[in-house]
Amino acid sequence: MQLARSLYNHRGDVLLARGTTLNPAFISSINQRGYHSVYIMDGIADDVEPLGLVSQRLRSATVRNLDSMFELVATATKPVVDQAKEEGAHVLREVPPKLATAVERQMKRLEDQVEQLLGEALEAHILQGVASLKSHDNYTFEHSVDVAVYGVMLGRKLALPHEYLRDLALGCLLHDIGKMYVDERVISKPGKLTPAEFKQVMRHTVLGFQLMRQMPISSPRPAHVALQHHEHQSGSGYPNGLVGTNKIFRTPRERFDTTRMTLLAELAAVADVCSALSSDRPQRGAMAPPEVLAHLRRMAGEHLNAEAVEAFVSMVEVYPVGVHVRFGSGKYAGYYGVVVECRPSAPNRPLVRLLFDASGAPEPEGVEIDLRKESDDPDLTAVPEGGMSLEEHARRVASANLSASRSWPQPASALTALRQTRPE
Repeated sequence: MQLARSLYNHRGDVLLARGTTLNPAFISSINQRGYHSVYIMDGIADDVEPLGLVSQRLRSATVRNLDSMFELVATATKPVVDQAKEEGAHVLREVPPKLATAVERQMKRLEDQVEQLLGEALEAHILQGVASLKSHDNYTFEHSVDVAVYGVMLGRKLALPHEYLRDLALGCLLHDIGKMYVDERVISKPGKLTPAEFKQVMRHTVLGFQLMRQMPISSPRPAHVALQHHEHQSGSGYPNGLVGTNKIFRTPRERFDTTRMTLLAELAAVADVCSALSSDRPQRGAMAPPEVLAHLRRMAGEHLNAEAVEAFVSMVEVYPVGVHVRFGSGKYAGYYGVVVECRPSAPNRPLVRLLFDASGAPEPEGVEIDLRKESDDPDLTAVPEGGMSLEEHARRVASANLSASRSWPQPASALTALRQTRPE
């Protein structure tokens, strides 16, 4: 197997370059760093490369600067960090960081990268997928970059002015900075947290806010993103039980109501949940894009701002470039293909290159189907590639379907079986 996309560590350095042949030692190292999956070149449509949210150059540089920022601030506030961890991350009246010149320089670099991120994200008219590779080594920083991109794209969709988009991006990049006050063993725990452990995690919002308001940030809005990104529309969130209106527009009275969430925090909450759902985590694997969007809609109203969720869902490609799909119905039922192009006007009807037919046999090269021109509903499903190639997956499914059709009982037997299993 050859690596199709380079892997980076939490400092943004290349761990394994694209084209590297994966031997057992490399695979073991990747697993140890917490990667659940990687992109490989399998000889099937290798020219169709999944698109990143932002360029790898910018992502790598931003991850590196976030890591440096966290280290510098942690050093400047070490007595407070140690006290917070020892006492279970209690809320402190003041977090007095001795902000050195190095921290100020790092903040300037981060602000410059926010402008670059805005430039790249705003060039896109639709969000090309909601998944990116993250390991436990770099999850916090990769997650923060994704949240910033999702948030900016959503803010652009809602026509926010540039200064609000900039503050939203900076707030998203630093929204979890308060987690440096929480024991790493609690943050990365694979199982369910105890009430005491969850109480520790809850404190990261307040501590992050207290820290950010003392950092060289010109606007107060990014700090409120860190403070409020876990509040819920119903008032059941933390730390202050704020409520929302489930709307984007708000009256002047609502904007200055201290019991309500700020709009930027509501947008960041949608982006934060989306990134978490589409990422591999210690307690579960990443959800496929359709599952992520369906889950976001289920959380709308009670947890997330309903109008913000609908705006977000409307701009996400359900089947991004590079994803393998299976046709569930229509004249290509049972066929497999790879998405080679998506159009904002028809996100559920991409251009698909056929790869295998319903029997698992390879299709001739270069056969591409524009689903916008097909009258049938293709009923596409993103194909999970759990440890096997698409070719092997297609053949196994075809073989299983063939075996099932050969062993299917006669009508009378089937009716008897149905009667036996039907509940009273």
